[in-house]
Amino acid sequence: MPELIEFHDFVFRYPAMVEGEEMVTALDGISFSVSAGEVLGVTGTGSSGKSSLALAMNGLIPHATGGSLRGDVYIDGINTKRTTVPQLASRVGLVFQDPESNLVGLNVEDEVAFGPENLGVPANEIHTRIGWALEAVGMEAFRDRASSQLSGGQKQRVALAAALAMQPEILVLDEPTAQLDPVGKTEVVDAIRALRQRQGTALTVVMIEQDADLLLGFADQVIVLDQGKIRLEGEPRQVFARLPELIELGVAIPQVAELCHVLGERLDVDLPCLTRDEALPRLRSLLDETGRHG
Repeated sequence: MPELIEFHDFVFRYPAMVEGEEMVTALDGISFSVSAGEVLGVTGTGSSGKSSLALAMNGLIPHATGGSLRGDVYIDGINTKRTTVPQLASRVGLVFQDPESNLVGLNVEDEVAFGPENLGVPANEIHTRIGWALEAVGMEAFRDRASSQLSGGQKQRVALAAALAMQPEILVLDEPTAQLDPVGKTEVVDAIRALRQRQGTALTVVMIEQDADLLLGFADQVIVLDQGKIRLEGEPRQVFARLPELIELGVAIPQVAELCHVLGERLDVDLPCLTRDEALPRLRSLLDETGRHG
């Protein structure tokens, strides 16, 4: 598949907060690529540069933030430095972690129509897109509901629909479940899962997420950021198997992998399990052996 997202030795520094102070480095020497149809998982600690990476993909960095940069970001062969944010908006949809910040305070139908209207899409096409996008995230029954009357999870699903209505090639999700309760998180995760099944390779997804178990189940590739640099990258199973390095970086790891790591250390055995299905037979066997030996 062709490379749809490309970062080439990308360095970005935010403007100084106070005149005379040094600029703040957010991304430092970032290089990676994502093929069309892939899901890239991005994780790291709170100040690792994850959100800055998201903003760099749709041109908000540097066009809206200011600051200095070196290197290049290409979206489908287009250099973001030489392209406006509105031009990139039809290619890259961005959903933030705060449900309130994703919406403009209208009813659901108007929220989803807002983006295509600003792109000058014909009215009949907008109507079609609204129905398709709301159905894709399971919110078609809420079409006439005021945004203020939605739960957090429902607001995030509407935000997903609003991004989809722009018909982007790339959907960037910046910790979309971070501020949701368990019910809201389940709603959004189920909507993303259904969307992936529906769209398949027609949509490339960048999922920025602290939940390692979620990335393990969704992503084709994972990168781990720390202080603006890529510290680990590869297939999810490879990355999340490097537990000592992840622990040192303060990055979340799959819960089963953490359990097996702790048990393995205490029992002095090798338990390289990342998922529940892998862990159950190995743990049963280990308990049987421990029981037999007293």
